[in-house]
Amino acid sequence: MGCNPTIKDDSYKFFDVIENYIKKADDAKQNDETMEINSNCEGFYKTMRSSFEDKEIAISVCKQLIKLYKLLDKFKGKSKCSDDYKNDCEFFNYWVNFKITKSRSNEYHCVSDLYNAIESQCHSDFNNMLDPSVIYDIDKDELDKMNILYSLYEKYSKLKTIIKDTSDQKKQVLTLSTECCAEYIQAKYICNGDSNNKSKFCEKLDKFKTNYDNLYREVEGKGSDFSDNFMTLSNCPNSKIITTAVTGSVIGLIPLFGVLYKFTPMGQMFRSKIGILNNNISNNDEDMTKMSLMDQENEQFRFQQGTYNIKYQSL
Repeated sequence: MGCNPTIKDDSYKFFDVIENYIKKADDAKQNDETMEINSNCEGFYKTMRSSFEDKEIAISVCKQLIKLYKLLDKFKGKSKCSDDYKNDCEFFNYWVNFKITKSRSNEYHCVSDLYNAIESQCHSDFNNMLDPSVIYDIDKDELDKMNILYSLYEKYSKLKTIIKDTSDQKKQVLTLSTECCAEYIQAKYICNGDSNNKSKFCEKLDKFKTNYDNLYREVEGKGSDFSDNFMTLSNCPNSKIITTAVTGSVIGLIPLFGVLYKFTPMGQMFRSKIGILNNNISNNDEDMTKMSLMDQENEQFRFQQGTYNIKYQSL
């Protein structure tokens, strides 16, 4: 089945006001039991069960998308996009792609087809059926990039809240800023190639860095309790080699290596020398568990669940 995945010139524009949409998406995850849509979403699952392994996940996705639609005040009830609420349109399409792609068990049905099934089964929750041009399948590589940006801004928003409230969650500042650092490196590698650095993704990544740097200036005014725990993006690289600690299981490494493999010149090296790499990994398992986030801060960044090291060239 041809889904014709694509990306539009203004698909990234909503990232200019992404914090508003992060809050709406979070709200859509909460209190969905207050919405009288359970039976309709059950009907969606029954119609499209071949695309989902888990009934509860399918129903939850259906309910969250309906609630988000209702939270987008300018957009709800419209059948087409307008410049007045273009960001609402594009964010809703992104969120539909993100939630469905993440939860479906196969790609037999397009994202747009699955969304149309939600509309059909839950038509009473929609004031108007959306024009077919509004919900489209986003190109997978572009969706991956948008997910990285969204994740960065999620952490940025949490940092901003902690810092503005001057709360007692100072340890969270270190955790969140370290995660931002690792994800920013991941994203920056995509933009290092000449063919990518003028893309909309890279443009929005630069804007994220500006926003993040401005947040650090606020942090400096809060005193060393905050600033000492806030990792700046400019301090992510460490000369020619960067060693990054990844919290949790080795599964956390998979998305990062996927990005390196797909988008960077390093991928060619990984593919051509995969045998050598596997051999080195097996010979150095014990050493990898002992490495730290940065040489000069070995003890400060030791996490309870173990550390895994990834080496990068300087950005």
